[in-house]
Amino acid sequence: MRDINNFLPFWEGFSVVSIKPDGYALQIDLIPQATRFPTCSGCNKPSTTTHEYCQRLVRDLPILGHPVRLNVELRRVGCGACGKRMEAVSWRDRYSRMTRRLAEAVIQTCRRLPTLHVAQLFGLHWDSVRLLERRALQAELDKRPVIRPRRLVMDEFALFKGHRYTSVVLDADTCRILWIGE
Repeated sequence: MRDINNFLPFWEGFSVVSIKPDGYALQIDLIPQATRFPTCSGCNKPSTTTHEYCQRLVRDLPILGHPVRLNVELRRVGCGACGKRMEAVSWRDRYSRMTRRLAEAVIQTCRRLPTLHVAQLFGLHWDSVRLLERRALQAELDKRPVIRPRRLVMDEFALFKGHRYTSVVLDADTCRILWIGE
């Protein structure tokens, strides 16, 4: 019989113990591979000391249309340099309750569909989708080189009928919005 870990190689350093239906979703139990030492999430150095084990529920990409919840057994390591820290996991961001694969799929889908549809498609809350989208946009902005504007353009427009106005400041050369305020 073939090993199931050959068919589901998505969770590096962990082995699938069981797959069971949990209502409409699939719950997959993962344990650390015995041959792999945990690495400290602070300094990324391997550690031989395991302080404790804890369980985390992590969302992953759907399989055959069914939402996937990973029940992951994580190790808290005793690092000589950093103290007691959770082990680093390559397919999950620190403190995140979803895999990087799911986060990347949500971000890619947000480029083509409205936020509400993406949230319904992946079974996530609207705020979670917006947070992922905002982080991706910020990461894209951080990659761009900082260009100091040489000329500014300022304009005001009315928000409502009456006397409430909003000011907009733009870079005249690139037409990039620099500031918006009431």
